[in-house]
Amino acid sequence: MSADVEDDNKRPDLDLSFLERRPVRAAEIPNLNERGERTEDHEPRIGNQQDAKTLTMGRDISLKGHITECDALIVEGRIDATLDNARALEISRGGRFFGTANVETTTISGQFDGDLTVARALRITASGKVTGNVSYGRSEIEQGGEVLGDIRVHG
Repeated sequence: MSADVEDDNKRPDLDLSFLERRPVRAAEIPNLNERGERTEDHEPRIGNQQDAKTLTMGRDISLKGHITECDALIVEGRIDATLDNARALEISRGGRFFGTANVETTTISGQFDGDLTVARALRITASGKVTGNVSYGRSEIEQGGEVLGDIRVHG
């Protein structure tokens, strides 16, 4: 009887080889330094320029002020500011910009309220909404995108 009990309690061999593998260290992961921080260039590629001055406003961050030395501004949070002579403005879905912006190109997936002057291309995605005075060189508005206010095309 004891032989039958032993056969019933015998478990199949389990593959535990995963326990022998060492976890990957941060130094072995591409684009991470020893402290686990990314070392890659996070800046957007604006034309051929790779060393652009970029400011990214993360979610749940609010900022109020005047921005002058910025090539690209990415807004994921809320900003109340004046942005002068930037190359690019990107307002992500959920991002909000209140104020004045003078930029070369912009993509709006969130909300812009104020005065917007775009020297070249204005792109408003389906989730984007622009309210205020808008001046642009050319535009692309996806179905669902909104523009409310005074709109002017400059040559």
